[in-house]
Amino acid sequence: RETTWFADYVNEWMENVGKLGLKTQSYERNKRTIRTYVIPYLGKYRLINLDTKTIQTELVNRMTNEPNAKTGKPNSFSTIKKPYDIVNACLKYAVKVGDITSNPCENVVLPKERKTDAKQIRPLTDDEAKRFLSACEVGMSQYEWVYKLILYTGLRMGEACALCPADIHLSEKYIDVHGTIIEQNEKYVYQGKTKTNKNRRVYFNDALLEERLIYCPKNCYLANLNKETVNLAYLGREYKAVCKRAQISDVRGLHDLRHTYATNALRAGVNYKVLSKLLGHGSVSVTLDVYCDVLEDDKLKAARQLTSFLSSLSRTKQPRIAQSCCNSDE
Repeated sequence: RETTWFADYVNEWMENVGKLGLKTQSYERNKRTIRTYVIPYLGKYRLINLDTKTIQTELVNRMTNEPNAKTGKPNSFSTIKKPYDIVNACLKYAVKVGDITSNPCENVVLPKERKTDAKQIRPLTDDEAKRFLSACEVGMSQYEWVYKLILYTGLRMGEACALCPADIHLSEKYIDVHGTIIEQNEKYVYQGKTKTNKNRRVYFNDALLEERLIYCPKNCYLANLNKETVNLAYLGREYKAVCKRAQISDVRGLHDLRHTYATNALRAGVNYKVLSKLLGHGSVSVTLDVYCDVLEDDKLKAARQLTSFLSSLSRTKQPRIAQSCCNSDE
């Protein structure tokens, strides 16, 4: 083990140990993190030469100070922490099996999480949603139908792309959601369960699905009318192109449409427990964590209106009570 490169060690660990107990999507995400960050920053060092200073300067500090290669923006706290967590778990294992004597990650200092790093949702405004739907009517992308479906139902994009004609129940007006499309070994494949392993029913717009069913062969995906799975990365890029056509700025990603559905549901009076089931969240607490601040602007407006109303009452001249009433013996 003295001559083992860390690139080889971390890959071997992930394949034999690290992936145990992970969902397929988490495993694939960790592999991407290793490929994108861990190996480029630490892979050239031998396992026995990794020390606290090296991990601090070559991984954490570099990721903190250098812009993200993909976005050009500073790396968020979570982006830095993901490769650190993988390296830490790998080195803990190395100590446990005796390949090294101590874990150098124990004294590494992570940067403080900035407020801007906090995960924020970005639902479309009512006006943006109208423009987006109009932009989906021009026929420039084969996936415009998928975008409308997600906006109307709140499905995850993998779930929307996994739907087949048999999943649509027109007479009962619901969609049977029981699978998704995931990335596996750099390919997109069908998985016969949802992200949270919870099958559910989602209710839909009649015309949107009736028309699609006419053109979709029996054993094909509704998203692309094909037996081949949809490339989710391409789907995300096409979404941004539609947003550009609709003149929508500050676009985060396709998940914005799901957030828009959830936000509108809350504003329409749907309670969190019902919304949690519609979205397929693992628990109501997840729904609360994601959307607890969604209606804060509405609450603020209501509070201001109430304050204004109460202030107007205090300024109103109150009628004086007749003295005779106070001194009445009756």
